[in-house]
Amino acid sequence: MLVDTHIHLIGSDKEKFPLNRFSHPGDEWIDSSPDASEYLTMMKEAGVSKALLVQPHAAYQTDNRYICSVSSKYPEIIPVAIVNPADPDCQKSIRQLAKNNVKGLRLFSIPTPAESWIGSPETAWLWGEAEKQGLVISVCVLPSEIQEIGRCAKNYPEQVIVVDHCGFAPIHDEANPATQHLLALSQFPNIVLKVTTLVIDDWVNNKGSVSSLFPFLAGSFGSERLVWGSDFAQTKERTYKSLVDLGLAAMKSLGTSSEAPMASNAQRLWDLDKD
Repeated sequence: MLVDTHIHLIGSDKEKFPLNRFSHPGDEWIDSSPDASEYLTMMKEAGVSKALLVQPHAAYQTDNRYICSVSSKYPEIIPVAIVNPADPDCQKSIRQLAKNNVKGLRLFSIPTPAESWIGSPETAWLWGEAEKQGLVISVCVLPSEIQEIGRCAKNYPEQVIVVDHCGFAPIHDEANPATQHLLALSQFPNIVLKVTTLVIDDWVNNKGSVSSLFPFLAGSFGSERLVWGSDFAQTKERTYKSLVDLGLAAMKSLGTSSEAPMASNAQRLWDLDKD
């Protein structure tokens, strides 16, 4: 069994699910992305049993209707939503999302704000509501906010926190402050690293081989706190199966623990066995 913890898809029915674009670098993938029915075929061909459909901020911002509609039709595709904490109806929205099979919330802080909000006192209610609803929180930030994740982990020790894309830290460079800050998060047992294709690519481009990546991260976090995600269709220049195969190749170096980041960790963290 394989679980992809990070995919993005765009609905083909633009009238029912209109785009609400936010300009992020490389957002042209939106125009050629497959929808859920097309992805399902690719998913089966690649041997992936379940996938987390992460709300694509560049396409829909905080309108989660499409990802919720997918899960109602294809239960093997599980939504992770983005909400706006400043919305007065946000708490009600989180409760409704949980009823619609949403398994997680993504705190999306790109571009980096002047003052970090992910762990501010003003958003404490959001963390409380996520814990109440049993939602995993994933955090998508640039390197300058990595240390804020540690503050969140300390303040909410019972909440699972997944660091998307390893915080975009240049992990091939251990001397880089962002990498040091990322590795320092290993002291918090509730923090999990999500290793996506762009992280693998960066490592290979700088190290020449994929084999040392997961052992390096497992040395700090342990294999039980690592998960894999393809980042398809945002990572679109290769076939979906090739992205899955790359992830499998990267895991082999973990030996007997190689299965965990590609399957059982995600099942446990997002409670997917019930689905």
